[in-house]
Amino acid sequence: MRTAALTLLSTAAVAQAAFTPATIVVEKSLGNAYQNTTIEVHPEYDFTDAEVLNQVSTLYQIAPEYTYFCFAYKPDGTFYSDDYFGLNKPLRLSTNNVVVQAITCRVE
Repeated sequence: MRTAALTLLSTAAVAQAAFTPATIVVEKSLGNAYQNTTIEVHPEYDFTDAEVLNQVSTLYQIAPEYTYFCFAYKPDGTFYSDDYFGLNKPLRLSTNNVVVQAITCRVE
């Protein structure tokens, strides 16, 4: 009985962790400085807020403590990179700014 209860609690904890949103920093180049906006990207749907994504130079994940596989879409619907960005692996899009249509993040 105790083993079954622990297994159920462990399964619930893993399921909840799987749906924790990725915390992403959207960095905007301002010439000699940067402006950072922190967003949450849920694994169930893409982040598409044009107000935040209209000028982006770099994207990086800062939380949770496991890596999501995140990708940024160009306005034409293709990816900016075939490689993902995640913890300790930023996506440097430009030294200036580019428009990002959407960000998608998935867990393994």
